[in-house]
Amino acid sequence: MLQFGSLSIKNPYFLAPMAGFTDTCTRRLAKKTGAGLVYTEMISAAGLVRRQKKTFSLLAFHPDEKPLGVQIFGAEPQVMADAAQIVYNQGAAFVDVNLGCPAKKVCRTGAGAALLQSPYKVGILLEKVRKAISCPLTIKMRLGWDSNSIYASQIAKIAEECGIDAIALHPRTRSQLFQGTADWNWIIRLKAERTIPIIGSGDILNAKDAYKKITNGDCDALMIGRAARGNPWIFSQIKDLHTGKPPTPISSQTQYNDILQYLEWQFAQYGKAEGLRKVRFLLLHYIKGRAKAAHFRSRLLSIESPEALQELLRDYFLGTAHPA
Repeated sequence: MLQFGSLSIKNPYFLAPMAGFTDTCTRRLAKKTGAGLVYTEMISAAGLVRRQKKTFSLLAFHPDEKPLGVQIFGAEPQVMADAAQIVYNQGAAFVDVNLGCPAKKVCRTGAGAALLQSPYKVGILLEKVRKAISCPLTIKMRLGWDSNSIYASQIAKIAEECGIDAIALHPRTRSQLFQGTADWNWIIRLKAERTIPIIGSGDILNAKDAYKKITNGDCDALMIGRAARGNPWIFSQIKDLHTGKPPTPISSQTQYNDILQYLEWQFAQYGKAEGLRKVRFLLLHYIKGRAKAAHFRSRLLSIESPEALQELLRDYFLGTAHPA
């Protein structure tokens, strides 16, 4: 059993927050396939405080997702504190502060990975947010801005002293973006230095990779991001390994059934037009690297109805355009 403050978590394999991807439907599917915890994509603290409709829509969640973590980003301590209160009042189980987003539009505002350039500023921000809410508070960060300013150890110490309940580390600098190799030695180091849970993130390619990181004691929990896009079944395969079995191959029928359920959630949440727009993008992850992916992609772009999309999926995954 893993503890984030007062929150008990049985399964240490989490779906990482990913901008434009981890909406309520994606999170529900990840929970269905075995994820122990799910997070929203990062949400602008300023947008929440200003009560912007589009920003608030990112807080939508289904009871199946609980316990849900909501990740917020911003550079102003009071705004972040006010946003954390809003998030808590909306039903989040815990709040996560983003200290790692490398996107230029985020870093230009002084938020995300830009905060890693000043551990002192991080301390002020985290202290303010910690005082604003009573629920668990976590952070997700990178090593630092670049190879000349790696402050991960220092910031982790400050975070624990501020009362942060867990730390997720993606062991790349902001300047690396997603290039090069994630340096897991830093995750192991933080786990040795700190007493709160350390969540590892980066370069997890499959269920065996994930299971090995936990059983080796490299971290207390694991965030799975890119490897779960288009493959939410990675969580069920990790569960197999925990029970002493080899990862069960996921049948085409299971994939089809789960994707169909996923689409039903999307259309119920966003409506026909917006749902189709979203799933055209999201489904590309599910066929990436597969046989006949290019043919599927070209047909997908011309789809104009949920019924036609279901037929395309049935044809692709089950090998027939008609029900069995």
